[in-house]
Amino acid sequence: PPPRPDPQQPRSSGRAPRGVYIAYSLQREAMHTLGSLARRGAAAAGRGLGAARVARPLAAVAPVTTVPSGAGGAQRALGGSRRARASSAAELPAEVDAVVIGGGSLGASCAYHLQQRGLRTVLLEAHQLTAGTTWHTAGMLWRLRPSDSDVELHTYTREMCIKLEEETGVNSWTENGGLFVACNKERLDEYKRLWTMGEYFGVESRILSPAETKEVYPILNVDDVYGAMHSPTDGTIDPAGVVNAYKRAAEKLGARFVEHCRVEAIETEAYALHGKPKRKVTAVRANGQTIRTGVVVNCTGAWANGIAEMAQLKIPLRAMKHAYIVTESIEGVHPGLPNMRDHDLSIYFKTQGDSLALGGYEQNPEFWPEVDPNFHFGLFDLDWDTFNQNLEGHIRRCPKIETLGIKSTVCGPEAFTPDHKPLVGPDVDLGGFVHCCGFNSMGMMLGGGVGREVATWVADGAPSLDIFSMDVARFHPGCSMDARWVEDRTHESYAKTYSIVFPHDEPLAGREARKSALYDALLSRGCVYQSRQGFERPGWFEPELRDGARCKEYDFYGAYEGGVSGLGRTPPSKHGDHAYHRLVDGECTFGWGQSYPRVEAECRAARGGVAIFDQSYFGKFFLEGPEAMKAADWLCTARMDDSRPIGSVAYTALCNKRGGVQCDLTVTKLAEDKFYIAAGGTTSTHDWRWIQSQLEQSGFQATLRDASDEFCMISLQGPFSRELLSGITDIPLDDESIPFSTCRHAKIAGQPLMVLRLTFVGELGFELHVPSQGAVEVYGEVMRAGAALASARGVPVADAGYRCIDSLSAEKGYRHWHADLSNRDTPFEAGIGFVALAKLKTSTPFLGREALERQRKEGLSRRLVCLTLDGGRPETPLHGQETIWRDGVCVGYVKSAAWGFCSGQQVAYGYVDAPGGEPLQPKAFSAWLASGTWSIRDKGVDRPCTYRPKAVFDPENKRIKGDYSEASG
Repeated sequence: PPPRPDPQQPRSSGRAPRGVYIAYSLQREAMHTLGSLARRGAAAAGRGLGAARVARPLAAVAPVTTVPSGAGGAQRALGGSRRARASSAAELPAEVDAVVIGGGSLGASCAYHLQQRGLRTVLLEAHQLTAGTTWHTAGMLWRLRPSDSDVELHTYTREMCIKLEEETGVNSWTENGGLFVACNKERLDEYKRLWTMGEYFGVESRILSPAETKEVYPILNVDDVYGAMHSPTDGTIDPAGVVNAYKRAAEKLGARFVEHCRVEAIETEAYALHGKPKRKVTAVRANGQTIRTGVVVNCTGAWANGIAEMAQLKIPLRAMKHAYIVTESIEGVHPGLPNMRDHDLSIYFKTQGDSLALGGYEQNPEFWPEVDPNFHFGLFDLDWDTFNQNLEGHIRRCPKIETLGIKSTVCGPEAFTPDHKPLVGPDVDLGGFVHCCGFNSMGMMLGGGVGREVATWVADGAPSLDIFSMDVARFHPGCSMDARWVEDRTHESYAKTYSIVFPHDEPLAGREARKSALYDALLSRGCVYQSRQGFERPGWFEPELRDGARCKEYDFYGAYEGGVSGLGRTPPSKHGDHAYHRLVDGECTFGWGQSYPRVEAECRAARGGVAIFDQSYFGKFFLEGPEAMKAADWLCTARMDDSRPIGSVAYTALCNKRGGVQCDLTVTKLAEDKFYIAAGGTTSTHDWRWIQSQLEQSGFQATLRDASDEFCMISLQGPFSRELLSGITDIPLDDESIPFSTCRHAKIAGQPLMVLRLTFVGELGFELHVPSQGAVEVYGEVMRAGAALASARGVPVADAGYRCIDSLSAEKGYRHWHADLSNRDTPFEAGIGFVALAKLKTSTPFLGREALERQRKEGLSRRLVCLTLDGGRPETPLHGQETIWRDGVCVGYVKSAAWGFCSGQQVAYGYVDAPGGEPLQPKAFSAWLASGTWSIRDKGVDRPCTYRPKAVFDPENKRIKGDYSEASG
C-alpha cells in the first residue's frame, strides 16, 4: 500500500521547537500503522499459527510542514488539503437511524454493533479513519482489571479481534501476553487479587517469583522486583487493522463509512414536555448536506468537546499530550516478548520488532487546551524534560536502555477524564445524543466491548453490563461545567494512572465543589469527608481534629515548578503538612485502615445509642402532575396506586425492560398527584435521567422536579433515636402515630421538615428531610438533645459517616446499587424479590413486568448470596472481586464486602451461578446453596466461609420495629 506515517521509522533530523507538531500527508488506502511490523511477528505458540507472520516494513513519510501548535496556524497549514478532498465524499444518505462521528477504534466498533442491531448507521470521519489518536496508540490489551465489567469488556474486545480476522481476513490481534511487575508486597497483593478474579472469567495467569520473571522477560533487571503476574493470553491490537476489519464487517451489514466528511452542525429541536423545556437531536449537517437522525454517537476522542459544543453541551474531558519513544534494536528483544507494565515505576515496555516502545504516565503532563480540529495524523514535539522522569524508570528496569539510541518519538493527543474512566451513554439532558469518548488511552482495549454496550443501550434502552463507572451520568452537571474541577481532577487521575487501586482511597483534587448546608458544622466536629459526584459526604469522624480534617486546595502533588503545563495558571506550593492527606493515606491498604477504631465506635453508637448521619448528598426529586400516580405505578415495582395510602414510604426498584434494576430508591406518597423520591447520591444524576426518559416515553402527564439542593437529610439511627427526637419535635413519634415506612410533617427548632421513619442500618430510625436554609439550626438542636440524652442515660450519641453505614448495612443485608445490585441484576437475582411480588399478584402493568414473570416461571441462573468468613476477624479483610467456591468449584465472585463491627463477622455478597448453567426455581436453588461447602479465594488463598440464608444481624427485623429484646441482637 502507499506509505503512511510509522512511529517505528526515524523522525526528521531537525528537532522542532517545543510546542509544535508535525503534520503528515497520507494516502487513502493506507491501513497499516504503528506496530504492524512487530505484531505480525509475534510468537506463534499462543495462537497455534505455525510460522510467525512478518509484514514488510513501511517507508517513513517526511513531514509536510512544521507549524505552531495554535489552532490558527494548523488550519492554515492543512486547510487547503482538507478543502480539496472534502468534495470527494459521496452523497450522504438523507436519513439514517444513527450517525457515528469519529473514525477511530470506538467509532468503527459502534458503527458495526449499531448496524448489527438493525439500526441504519453511517459513520462520518472528518479526515481519514484512525487519523485522530487511534493511529498512534500502543494497542496493548490487559484483561485482568479491578472491575468485573472491565474484565468482560476487554475479553469481548479480544474475541472480536479474532472473530473479525476470520470474517474479513484483516489481521489485528497478536497474542504476545502481558507481564505485570511488582516492586513491593502491596502491589503484588493487587496483582494476586486480579489473578484470583481471572479464575472465574477464564483468564489464564500465574504469579511469578523474580527469577521466573527473568525467565519470561530475560532483559529485565529484577534485583528490586518483589514478584510479577504473567497473563499469556493478553496481547496487542493493531489499530489500523482492527478499524479496517470493523469497517469491512459493518459495510457487509449495510453500514456506511464516509471519510473527509466534517460535521458542521448538530441540529436539535426544542419542545415542551408538560411545560418543561426539552431538546432532542434531529439531524447532522456535514459537507453541506443534512442527514436526518434521532441518534448521534460522539466518538471523537480528544476532539469530543468540539462536537459536544455543537449541541450546546459541556462534558468533563480534557485533551492532554501523551508520549512514548521507540528505541534502536536491542539484543534479546523479539516480537514474542509480552507487553510489560511496572506500575510502581509508572512505565511500560512493548516490543516493536527487535526494538522497544517505552511509555508511562508522568506526574506533570501537559494539557492541550486549544484543540485544533484540523490536527490529524500528527504528532507533537516530545518534551524531554517531562518524559525523562519515565525514562529513568525504563533504565532502572532495563539498564541496556541507557546506552541505546532513540529511533523515534511519538507524542500525540489523548482524551482524559476526571476519574480515568470513559464517558459513555445517553446525555442527561439532550435526547438522542450518546457519548462514547474520553477513554484515557484505553480506547483500543475497550473498543469492542463498549461498542457493543453502546449499541445495546441505544437499541434496548439500557446496557447489558453494569458500566455505571463509565456512564456520563456519574458526573453531576455542575461539576462537568466547572472547568477548574475538571482540570484538577483530570490531572490527578492521569498522575495516579498506575497507582494501586485501594478500596478506600479518596481524591485530593476537585474538593468542596458541592457541599451540604451542614458541611462546616460537621467539619468543625472532625468530619473526614469523602467525595462522591463532586459532593462532600461524611466518611468518618476524627473529633479531636475538628476542622483540621479539611482537604486543602489541590497542589498538583508539587509536580509543576511553574504554571500547570497548558493551563496557564499557577497552583499553590506543595503542601508541607496536610492532615487530610495523611488520613487518606492511612486507609490506602488491603489490610485494616487506621480509621478502624473510629468507625467501630460509630457503629456501636448506632447499635447501642444513637448515630447521626448527614445523608444530604442524596438526590431529592418531586414527581408531580395529574398522572403522577400512574407514572409512579408504571416506573416502580412497588404498588403506587390507590391501594397505597398518602404518607406511606416504599423502598422500590425501577426496572428496565429486561427486568434489571435500573434504580433502587424510596418513594413517599405525599398526595395523589405528588410523590417525593430520595435517590442515592452517587447515582442521583443517573436516576434522574432514567426517570425523565421513561416519563417521556410513557406519555404520562407528570413532571420531575429536582430539589436536591433544596433539602438536607439528617438521619438518626439507633435504639434511643425516638427518645432523642421526642423532646424536640412537635409531633408524637410512637408506633401508632408514625409506623415504619411512613412520613409525617413536623417542626424542629421552628423549622418545617418531613420525618420519614426509615432505616438503612437495621435500627429504629428517623430521617429528617429539612429545607437547607434551616438545616444548621435543626442539626444543632439534635446534637444538643443528643448530648443531654448521653449524659442522662449513659448511652453513646455520635456523628457517623458512610464507612459506618457500609458496615451496618452489610450486617443487615441491605443492597447498594452498583456494588451488589445493578441494571444487569433482576430483583429476584439480587434477593430483593419482595419489592415486586405484591404487584406481580395483580394485573397492573409496570416496566420490566414481562421479564420478571418469565424469570419466575423459568427460574434463576444466578443469585446473590451472603457468606461470612469462619473464625472471626481475619488478618486482612475482604474488599470484593474475590472468587467464590462451592465444593471446590469456582461458581461466582464477591461483589461487595464489609467487616461487621457489631456482629464480629466478615460479610461478603456475591453472585453465584446455578449448577450446570441451567435455571433453578428458588427453593431448589436455596437447597443447593445450603448443601455445599463454601470458601472464598482471596489472593490465591482459600478462606472457609459459611452460607447465610438470612441477614447476619437481627435476621427477624425486630429492631426496625423498635423491639430491642435480647433476641434481636
